[in-house]
Amino acid sequence: MKTFLMRAVVALAIMALLYSTGLAQQSEDQGSKAEEGFTALFDGSTLEGWEQKNGTATYEVLDGTICGRTAKGSPNSFLCSKKDYSDFELRFEVKSDFELNTGVQIRSISDPEYKDGRVHGPQVEIAADKGFSGLIYSEGTGRKWISRKGEPHKYYKNEQWNQYVVIADGSRVQTWVNGNAVEDIEIPEVESRKGFLGLQVHRVPKNQGPYKVQWRNIRIKELDGSELRTVKAHRGTPTVDGKIDDIWKSAPRIVTDRSVTDHDSLPEGEAPSRAWAKALWDDGHLYVLMEVSDSKISLQSDEPWETDSVEIFVDRNLSKGYTYDDDDGQYRVDADGNETVGENDDSENFNSSVVKVKGGYVVEARIKMDTKAGKKIGFDLQVNNDAGEGLRQSTMKWNDSTNETYQSVEDLGELEMVGGKQ
Repeated sequence: MKTFLMRAVVALAIMALLYSTGLAQQSEDQGSKAEEGFTALFDGSTLEGWEQKNGTATYEVLDGTICGRTAKGSPNSFLCSKKDYSDFELRFEVKSDFELNTGVQIRSISDPEYKDGRVHGPQVEIAADKGFSGLIYSEGTGRKWISRKGEPHKYYKNEQWNQYVVIADGSRVQTWVNGNAVEDIEIPEVESRKGFLGLQVHRVPKNQGPYKVQWRNIRIKELDGSELRTVKAHRGTPTVDGKIDDIWKSAPRIVTDRSVTDHDSLPEGEAPSRAWAKALWDDGHLYVLMEVSDSKISLQSDEPWETDSVEIFVDRNLSKGYTYDDDDGQYRVDADGNETVGENDDSENFNSSVVKVKGGYVVEARIKMDTKAGKKIGFDLQVNNDAGEGLRQSTMKWNDSTNETYQSVEDLGELEMVGGKQ
């Protein structure tokens, strides 16, 4: 009997140790998330901070998850955050019954004057059976898909836990499912830019269900427009002719959507010129593609930075210096293809091609530099816009929204070269 009791005591001690170790690890993980700047939106035990809108589906806490279940005859239901969000990075895990179509609302609205409070706004799709998880749908507006539905993917794991990442940054929304990039889209102006989050339980046809969907590890980091932006440049060699080769298709996109307010003097109704851009690299070169939206091309000014033009900034050794070192560069090309460079006159390291297109122009550029996989450089892009008055009336940039980039590389974004040999 004593031996049995001793073994029992030892077993209990081991269990207690394992439990305490698990709690410590859990605490460490939560601390890491806090250090990253994320705030938990679900405490694992209550629905504090959430409220239900529309429908009669049920929401409860089940085994440390938020569990939503369909209800007979109910329209779409939503468990919504009590707080509104504008720009953010949202992370969560979700598991759903195969038969249930669902989603997560972002920047959404419930207005009593609009369809009696019908929840509406952009929704990140969760659909196990159709392969479109991660695409964006305009819920409750009648506008249907915001995303252009392409070939279905297989990133979503049926009836298993799936990791989602959603970044809403200005007009740009990006999504990842289980680490795979799914969507990178500019949301139309008609969609809301600020609103609540909503966990949807979709209505189901008569005599079907009940089905359930569960969420856990829901956390968010709000963006204030000053965060350091990074981009990966894939390996590839395009032809620098202003035409968009197929090799650009897989490169990640970035957008110049941070405004230099010192230059914001556009007439009422005029929109600033912006660019969607990508980067590639090969042995000895960095390539940049910029698709510029500009409805009124103007090259009136004698000062090149006052004309419709783009600028590329590079800090080759990521020094983040207050001034330009000898290896740093500022490269400019206007909508007619005229090139100029900054004070470090390294024009021999730069060449470009420009093609005018409907609603703007396309710039393709090549910059000579030392390159290799894994290398990081300081990097930024700028679009200058003259709305027709012979002076720069708006400036949009990718990362550094100050007016100091021409003389300091301190606040450039970062570009990492990835990929092996072609």
